Amino acid sequence: MQKNETYTVQAEGYTSEGEAVVKIDGAVIFVPGLLIGEEAEIAITAMKKNYGYGRVVKVIQPSEHRCEPKCSVYRLCGGCTLQFMDDEAQKFFKEDKLKNCFRQNAGMEIEPLPIIRVEPVWNYRNKVQVPVQYKKGEVQMGFYRNHSNDVVPYDTCMVQTDLSNSLTVFFRQALKKYHCADQFRHVLIKHAHNTGEVMVVMIVRSYPFENSEAFMQELQEQFPQIQSLEAIINRREDNVILDGKEVLIAGRAYIEEELLGCRFRISARSFYQINPYATKELYSTALDYAQLTNSDILIDLYCGTGTMGILGAKRAKKVYGIEIVADAIKDAKINAEANDVHNIQFVNADAGKGAQMIIASKIKADAMIVDPPRKGCSRDTLDAIVKIAPKRLVYVSCDPATLARDVKILMENGYTPVKIQPVDMFPQTVHVETIVLLQHQNM
Repeated sequence: MQKNETYTVQAEGYTSEGEAVVKIDGAVIFVPGLLIGEEAEIAITAMKKNYGYGRVVKVIQPSEHRCEPKCSVYRLCGGCTLQFMDDEAQKFFKEDKLKNCFRQNAGMEIEPLPIIRVEPVWNYRNKVQVPVQYKKGEVQMGFYRNHSNDVVPYDTCMVQTDLSNSLTVFFRQALKKYHCADQFRHVLIKHAHNTGEVMVVMIVRSYPFENSEAFMQELQEQFPQIQSLEAIINRREDNVILDGKEVLIAGRAYIEEELLGCRFRISARSFYQINPYATKELYSTALDYAQLTNSDILIDLYCGTGTMGILGAKRAKKVYGIEIVADAIKDAKINAEANDVHNIQFVNADAGKGAQMIIASKIKADAMIVDPPRKGCSRDTLDAIVKIAPKRLVYVSCDPATLARDVKILMENGYTPVKIQPVDMFPQTVHVETIVLLQHQNM
């Protein structure tokens, strides 16, 4: 097989990144934009020894689940790559991805509960971080093209709010008007859907910069919803974005959002779940799985700004929240006070060290919730969890591959998975969130 040769194929399955899997003369070819069962003419774009890549030339027999993508830069952006699938096909893909990850990384056949998918499936994000590039006198703002540092400009991102999109358009025009694009690296926008509060953070090489006063005045006049306007001065030349001195320009250094009857503070660097609609289901399910009573001790590992721990504290006797990001811990303490929650204690430490502190304190945990980053739990952290031995362990994961790996280790150390619940936190994308309830065999 050579580059640009065409073949008629039928899609047999999907990769974890949503590419269709087809076979030609024993070779596996990965083709984006094709649904299982569809017959299509494809062209080879690259070949390796035993596999290759292709592109769709023409869909001969389309699936009933095929949709017309809504986004104007869908093919270039590489963000919402499942837009060509309807809801049913996206659900199938994500449940199947979860099963495959457990099969490959844990040697297990699982039957997860049907995925939870919550409306709206468009315009749901509460945060966007937009790269800025200044090339040949032109200001470019958009998202990075897949596997590159090239920015794909857009006017309307279909998963952002209308307000976030309007802010992006304003910045693109204002950067040109005030001749300061060379000072900008990113623009971070956080839009709390329930309270309506907005934070704008400019990641810049210096502040103040030329014309910054007039720029900031026009920004605030056009967008009075902005409660927090900040700059982060970042002169690094790597991919670390939210590093450097934080400068408050106007308003306060945080916004607030409401979730499940509580109010939470969100600062520039603190983590907060992206989809506020699916988050209600995610957190409610995780807390239900923890089966908390007013005599229980709960450990909230990777607690962030304390959201799940504070919600859990309303059901438990005592909660210990552990988080490595100092700013998040500051917010967590304020959030607990604001919500009149006093039976929670926060520890600023990485998960492994924090868990060791729990062991040293001889605290007996009835339940533990872990919500690690994409890389999952370190082996030291898993060993510490096993030593703490909570009766009920609720693992919330944004990566089914590392989840499966960690569940296998926990199973080898006395835990049994009881329920596996996928949640579609990111419709139109290949990502899937999962909650697993594990019980200790000595329970």
